[in-house]
Order: sequence, then structure tokens, then C-alpha cells
Amino acid sequence: MKTLYLSLSLVILFPLITFSQQTDRIETTIKNGITKPSILSSHPFGIFFSRLQGNFKMHATKNNMVNISLESANVWGAPVTTYIPNDEATRNEARKYDWDLAQYHFDVEDLDAETFQLQIDGVIKSIKANIAFNLSNNKELVVALRVAMLTNGEYPLSFFTSDKFIEDFHSKIAGGEDPFDRKAFKLNEAGIKYTDRNGNTAELEKNDVFLSGIETTYYYYPEWLINKNKSFFMNLGAHLGTNLSKYNTSFDLGGSINAVKKIAFKNKNYAHIGASFGTLRKNAIDLKKENVQFGTNKYIAFLESALEYNFVSKKGTTHAIGLDFYIQTSLNKKEELDYIIPVRHPDAEQAWGIGTTNLYKNNNYWTLLYSFTKKITTTIYLQQDLTVNNSPDIQTGISVSFKI
Repeated sequence: MKTLYLSLSLVILFPLITFSQQTDRIETTIKNGITKPSILSSHPFGIFFSRLQGNFKMHATKNNMVNISLESANVWGAPVTTYIPNDEATRNEARKYDWDLAQYHFDVEDLDAETFQLQIDGVIKSIKANIAFNLSNNKELVVALRVAMLTNGEYPLSFFTSDKFIEDFHSKIAGGEDPFDRKAFKLNEAGIKYTDRNGNTAELEKNDVFLSGIETTYYYYPEWLINKNKSFFMNLGAHLGTNLSKYNTSFDLGGSINAVKKIAFKNKNYAHIGASFGTLRKNAIDLKKENVQFGTNKYIAFLESALEYNFVSKKGTTHAIGLDFYIQTSLNKKEELDYIIPVRHPDAEQAWGIGTTNLYKNNNYWTLLYSFTKKITTTIYLQQDLTVNNSPDIQTGISVSFKI
């Protein structure tokens, strides 16, 4: 909750900072606001639909800009079959037990219940590319492409995100020996299989690659919301996501509000503070009846905050170090967590239920970013889920941006 309070605090502090501090405008490189490529986690469900994130630019792009990013994310969840009782009497009985003990108090073969099955293993490689088109002084259109691939995460292509690196870290530094049951199964394997409550199945195997979707976003930078003298900037986003995988062919619709505050220092270095929130209607329009249901919540909301410090070298290159916190609401309805009956795989004994229980929790993570900008911006980042939701456990990314 502390991280949630931090994000809310940044949003609340925006007006105070804006109207209490006068800053001088300073010349910088082509950098526009906070440098941030896509930092959305490669969640094993999230790769199949659109999600929103903050747009921390100060103004509409003056040149058509291209951004290409490559991400690597380790995901894991032991095989689990989950039962959701239909009748209230059974639900009330299940509420008496912790979720990890409920299976020992029910004969699941005789339950009147919905079920879903989930197992997750592998390293998701994602390529995200977008082009920002200038429409006017205060309007732009961004068209983005999402491609995903499931790999087994072997060296050298997946160093920090491989099972071996993560489990060595747990064993030797923090977490203990095999805290998530990875070693109960083979390391560096790849496979995601999910069967929803309607019996529809999504399944990925090693080296499966697919076009996840195309996203189209219209950003508007209204003059009446911008105070250039105070270095305070806002923009509004309207989002259309077109999901193209064979497991989910649909349209998503959403909106976002984004704000950036620039703080200049006497040495011509400067900082940015960003805050954003928005909501998305998943599967607003289904293009086929057999779409897999990736969560029971139709709407997902997000809250994001970012802090960035910039310094300009003698040669005119802007170096930036940033920290970003992102939180997204749960994919499944949270009240179900009180009465679900998950049944574990017999080989798993530790954190065997994370794949299921995390669908009922907010997805949140911190991202540490470094970039340098002149005519081209190059960014690298490391992302960690400090609440240990393992969705993903750790993610790395690199991106380049340039004008065309």
C-alpha cells in the first residue's frame, strides 16, 4: 500500500508544485518531457489485449517520431486448477478457509462450480514499435504494433530474466531455496496454457511468436490546461486497441489523463515529475464468439507516477535517470478470492497458487530507467515486481527513438 500512497501523493502534489514554483525555461536537446518507452509488463494475460500507460510529453511531437523497444520478461506459475462455487452456501463454507487450504475441505469432483486452469512458464520476448504523427501544434496520433514470443530463457539471450539467474539470486542472496517451486519442475522450460471458465483455451509453446495487436492513440494537449510559465503540462488521450491474436480478436477502448511538471535548477540541470491515470474497457467489441476470457473484470484502470533527473553534457547530450511506479487494477473480481478453491499440482508445495491468486490482485511494479538523448534517444531499463506477484518476476528492456 505504501507504493500506492506514493503515487496518489504525487498526483495530489501536482497543483501545489505547479502554483508555488516559478522556473525558467531552459534549452535542451530534442528530448520532450520524460523519456519513457513502453514499460508495461509482459504479463502472460496482458500480451493478449491492450493496456494503457502514461504519456509524459510536454507538447505534441513536432516531428514524426519512431520508437522501437525489445523486452524480456520471466513469468512463472505452477499448474493450478481453480474452482469457483456457484451456490452461496458453498461459497460461505469456502470463506472459512485460507485459499491454500480450501481444497482439503471439499470434494471438487462433486462441486457445482465454474473452473479455470492455468500454468505459466517461460520468458516472454516482446517487440513494441510505434510512430507518433504530428497533426497540429497540440494534437498527435500514435500508432503502435505489439509482437510477442515465448522462449525458454536460456543464456546468453536472457541473462537477468532466465530461471537460472533468478533462482541463483534467491538461493545465494534473497528469497531462500526455490521459494516459488520452479525447481520442482525443470528450469528454463517454456509453456503457457490457460483454459477459461467457458472451456476456451490459449496455449503457447517454446518459440511461438504472434502479432498481439495494433494500438491507435489520439493525444490532445489543450492550451487551457498548460501553464508554460510554471512549466506545467497536461494532455488527454483517447485509446483504441485492436487485438489480433487467434485467442482474442477484439477492440478495446480507453481514455487517460497525463501531467508533467518541469523543475529547473541553477546549473541548467532539471527534473520532471509525471502522473497519469486512466481506464480501459477490455473487449468493448468482440469480433468472434470464442474469444478466451482473460479476466472477469471488463474494466481495468491504472495509476502511474514518474520522477526523472536530467543533466546536459558539454557536447549537448541529455542524460536522464528515471524511476517509474505503475499500478493496474486486478484482472479478476477481487471478491472471488475469498471463496475460490484452487487445487495444486502434486509436485508443488511452496508458492504454487501465485498464478491464480495474482489474477485477483493489483499488478504493480517499479521501473528504473536510464537514457541519453541528442538526435537519437537510447533507453535501457530494469523492472521489478516488489510485491512478488511474478507477473512477470523481472523484466528488462532497451529502446531507441528517432525522428523521421
